Amino acid sequence: MKAYRTELDPTRAQASLIRQYCGVSRFAYNWYLDCAQAYYRENGLFLTGYSFSKALNNSTRPDWFTAAPSKAVKHAIMNAEKAFRRFFNHQGGYPRYKRRGNRDSYYVIGSIHVQRHRIRLPKLGWVRLKEKGYIPTGRTPKSATVGIVNGRCYVSCLYDMDNPLPAPATGEPLGMDVGLKNLAILSDGTVFDNADTSGRIRKLERRKRRLERSLARSRRANQGKDKEHGWHNYRKILLRKRCVEQRLANIRTERMRRVCDELARRQPSSLTIEHLNVKGMMKNRHLAPALHKQALATFLELVEHTCHRHNIELRQVDRWYPSSRLCHECGWKNTGLTLNMRVWRCPMCGSRHDRDVNAALNLRDATEYQLI
Repeated sequence: MKAYRTELDPTRAQASLIRQYCGVSRFAYNWYLDCAQAYYRENGLFLTGYSFSKALNNSTRPDWFTAAPSKAVKHAIMNAEKAFRRFFNHQGGYPRYKRRGNRDSYYVIGSIHVQRHRIRLPKLGWVRLKEKGYIPTGRTPKSATVGIVNGRCYVSCLYDMDNPLPAPATGEPLGMDVGLKNLAILSDGTVFDNADTSGRIRKLERRKRRLERSLARSRRANQGKDKEHGWHNYRKILLRKRCVEQRLANIRTERMRRVCDELARRQPSSLTIEHLNVKGMMKNRHLAPALHKQALATFLELVEHTCHRHNIELRQVDRWYPSSRLCHECGWKNTGLTLNMRVWRCPMCGSRHDRDVNAALNLRDATEYQLI
């Protein structure tokens, strides 16, 4: 299975229908949560998504509800049932209601046809694509998900592909240390800078702070006003702020993908990384803002996907492995190493180490690891 995601260029009428169908899917999701909770309180039993969907089809529904694709409604109901099952199996938290503007999307299957510059979706017709030639045209997509992110419409097409894995990579093994100052440091000395050091990011961060101040002033000015007849400027500023945040996220994600592409070009026989407790690190209020921007968990997921796609052996050492404190030359352990010490010298052999490069070298030569 492989997914292709690109941006749509819908007409005004098509954009209005996409928002309507997203709203119907969100309403069906929340409706099932309400009914499942009430059914469990009254009967002590679990309401399956199939039973709720069957009862829904045999009941009277408004026209705006039946106008949406039927598969979109059923898929939203089954997603809500999955969230409840995960909660009962202690695999996740209690399901929460979906809100408008928070990852709005809907799911379709059926007559989906793709051409170089447009795509045909059920009940929408032909919709233009902003990126031409990206989605494959030789096969029919298995399904598609249409979503709205900060006022822009996207489509993700899922294809059933059985791509054989390439031959195992035969390059030199590498170790990779990730951090906040630099995104990634390889054992051969290659350093990939953090995207936040660029002037483009700093300019967007200043714009974001200005919009946040405007948003706070607009919120105070609209206190007590009706939500339907007021708050227009507040919503406009909020959309502009979300667009800037999305642009920042896109720049950082593109930087991560470039690092993964560089790893794929080198074709190392093995890549060793360190198991990071990102969730635990986020509890540190001093590191949390930088960790949130760096998105290390997302970066490690992209690295794992890249290694799997190019048949590179991915190794992971334990989170307590002292990669930065061990001298790569003689193995002496520096127990007094602190975070602000970027360079240190080994008193046993006299070797001078860069903290991050030394950690990458120790990761490369680690003998106790787990294959991912």
